[in-house]
Amino acid sequence: MDSSSNLTSLPEESFGEEEQLQHQSKETSSAASSAFSSIPNRPPIQASSHKYSPIGWLGYFDQEDDIHIPDSNDVFHLYKAGSGGPVVFCLHGGGYCGLSFALAASKIKEKARVVAMDLRGHGKSSTENELDLSIETLCDDVVAVLNTMYGDTPPAIVLVGHRLSDFINKFISMWRLGYYIVQSC
Repeated sequence: MDSSSNLTSLPEESFGEEEQLQHQSKETSSAASSAFSSIPNRPPIQASSHKYSPIGWLGYFDQEDDIHIPDSNDVFHLYKAGSGGPVVFCLHGGGYCGLSFALAASKIKEKARVVAMDLRGHGKSSTENELDLSIETLCDDVVAVLNTMYGDTPPAIVLVGHRLSDFINKFISMWRLGYYIVQSC
């Protein structure tokens, strides 16, 4: 048996013009009080490729440079700032590049020179074996860059590292260059 045949349709409500305006006014005011009727517009969404793009070096560093290591095909990309004082040589953490020191460089360059290096397999550096990221190889790379830049008469150098590079700095300072670490962060 079809149960829908037993149902009768509801009569349409008939309103006069004034009653219809009051009825519409009630519907509008109840809609305005809804939590969803006043949702603010979202700001435009920035594409994720732009959100995580590295910042430019201009304004933070004074120049960028490539250091070609003699007797190899290795080229290390550097960002430089400042013109006097000791050299603050910055090494980024794994997965980053020299630009991670941009904000710090913009302030440090007022009192010292800043060099931020893109390590092997990172940033704009290119090496024969991009996959060899052993501590020994990374240390050899940093020492090769320092030797290529400054030769036998390097200026006073302060090694600054972030995460993985902090360990590289300790290793270079103590075993390769014969320096002592006063404090490590």
